Amino acid sequence: MEGNGGRSGRRNDSISSVMSLGADNTSPSWADDNNAPADQRSSRAEQNLDHEASVHMLSQYAHEDPSYTDGSNTSETDQSDMMSPLEMRHAIFELLDELPETAAIDLVTPYQRAAMLPPVTQDSLCELDVGRIINNPKLRHDVNFDRELHFRPNLDGSRGKQKLKSADEYWKALLAELEIYRAVGYRLMTSRSAEELEYWTCMIKANQIRLPGVFSTIYEILKTLVPDRDQAIVAERLDVEMIMQQICKGVFDLLDLAQWLATILKAHCAPMRDEWIDQMVEQTTKGVQEGDQKAVVVGLRQTLAILEAMKLDVANHQIRHLRSLLIDDTVNFQQKYHVHKIAANKFKVDGARKWFKEEQTILSGCNLAPTPLEIFASAVLRSLLSPSTIPHFPDTFHLDYERLRLLRSDLHNMIQMEMCCNAFDVLIKDKADEITRATGKKSLQANITDIIGDSRLYLENLENISAEIVRLVLQLEGASITFDSDMMSIVEHHLRAELPLASSAFSIQLQKILDTELPRLCNAVNSSSRLPLLALHDVMLPPIQSAGKRAPTKAIAEPLLDEILKRITHLAVIHWHVWSPIVYDPQVEADSSPLGSPGNNPDTSSMNTTATSPSSVASTPEMQSQGSGFTQPSGPSITNGRSQK
Repeated sequence: MEGNGGRSGRRNDSISSVMSLGADNTSPSWADDNNAPADQRSSRAEQNLDHEASVHMLSQYAHEDPSYTDGSNTSETDQSDMMSPLEMRHAIFELLDELPETAAIDLVTPYQRAAMLPPVTQDSLCELDVGRIINNPKLRHDVNFDRELHFRPNLDGSRGKQKLKSADEYWKALLAELEIYRAVGYRLMTSRSAEELEYWTCMIKANQIRLPGVFSTIYEILKTLVPDRDQAIVAERLDVEMIMQQICKGVFDLLDLAQWLATILKAHCAPMRDEWIDQMVEQTTKGVQEGDQKAVVVGLRQTLAILEAMKLDVANHQIRHLRSLLIDDTVNFQQKYHVHKIAANKFKVDGARKWFKEEQTILSGCNLAPTPLEIFASAVLRSLLSPSTIPHFPDTFHLDYERLRLLRSDLHNMIQMEMCCNAFDVLIKDKADEITRATGKKSLQANITDIIGDSRLYLENLENISAEIVRLVLQLEGASITFDSDMMSIVEHHLRAELPLASSAFSIQLQKILDTELPRLCNAVNSSSRLPLLALHDVMLPPIQSAGKRAPTKAIAEPLLDEILKRITHLAVIHWHVWSPIVYDPQVEADSSPLGSPGNNPDTSSMNTTATSPSSVASTPEMQSQGSGFTQPSGPSITNGRSQK
């Protein structure tokens, strides 16, 4: 690497051409007329600015500060002597506004407001380490319910949209920073005095806000992905302080760094990422050769996205590797984890005991003598089928709330779909044979599913649903018309009275399911509770089934109900194994430490011995529907509700 004295004969081929220093996008040397000795430079050029504070102050006061003097009325020497950090930032904003390259886009606002660090950092990926995985109670619970559990960036919903918006703002701010490097670099090159050189050096240092963080993040993530033998070269090539010095002097070779990164990334990533890495190099090359700052930003953004993807790949590999151990150790881990929290007074179980005793009282009043497990199964089903808009489940189900919400939604969808089909049956009566009626009902269910979409809002789509029922009835009757306003009015009035969750008709259907399906659920829970958790997992989630997508609504109600009961069984059995010795056994109600010393943290020592590389957590997928048949498995017994290892 050339020093200051050797730059006069060198054309800057890398970031000085990326951050094209000339107004005509040429790439001259940084060294011309830049021979001022270091001792003539003001200490102001070396100070560290509080970037966040100055940005915040500037956004409020910069345009209103009466003490601010426009640069056109003073010499650059005077500016250097009198400008505070805040005024220097204001001068940067003015320069940014004046650049022809930024005339068509507002870069000042993101430069002021965007985050200081990239959207992806080592801290944001800290949950991807194997130690965090094996001590994450939510993840360790969820792995029991999804054979294809994997991690991905969580960009769903409004929170995901906000993340994307913030990320776009950050990369615009980085683009602004690169444009300032280019513009100030040209002025450094053409400085005619030590004072001018001092002024522009101070400005380029004040502009070092986000770019150092990008290189720091690349280094911090990359060092977690490479073996020990590569650590030294990674630290040498990604020395952030040295990189920033080279950028300021115009001798930093960005393309060389990108090509080196491509080599080391390809050596340690999955082959499917190679094309993405090549695109990153292509963008960086375009930025360097054409002086296209946007391409440079795209290349840096792709670099961080590739690193994030590599972390996720490692994590998913770890999950596949640890899956059996995580499932087999579910009860042991969760019991120790929750007992520790209970002993620390961070988790209450009184509500769960009350919930269980209330169900016991209800069943005793019916002259029944159920086992504790049957009482528990009945309480679960009754809570799911509660007509209340907010189902009553105790805090012990905190890891299952999303699964319970989906189960309840599926039950409600099944009942409302059946109500619509009943309206169809009433209208068609005997005007079509049995096969035609069955085919028509299957078509109706598919069409209603399309109408309501993922939201499953029947009442909000009632008019369209009613029109579809009438259209199908008229079609099967062989009528020459496809719409009958009187018939539609009848259907809409009927469904408007029955479909609401608070209607008497809906409550009757909920009670009917409870009465008819509770014995089946109790039998299934009893037989499934004798299986080790790994065997239970294989029975409930057969390998041949796809867990990647949620199964669509079945055309016939009974198989869908079977599948719902199967999911309830799986959830109930695991919950019982974990919580029965802690909450539902009367003998331990007065014992604050039923499973041993409550001060012990969950024991993951056996798990740690299997972890050999970093892994990751990005988001926990929802449990997906599995299978269509409801079976009552049987198998080896377990002891004290814990899986035999």
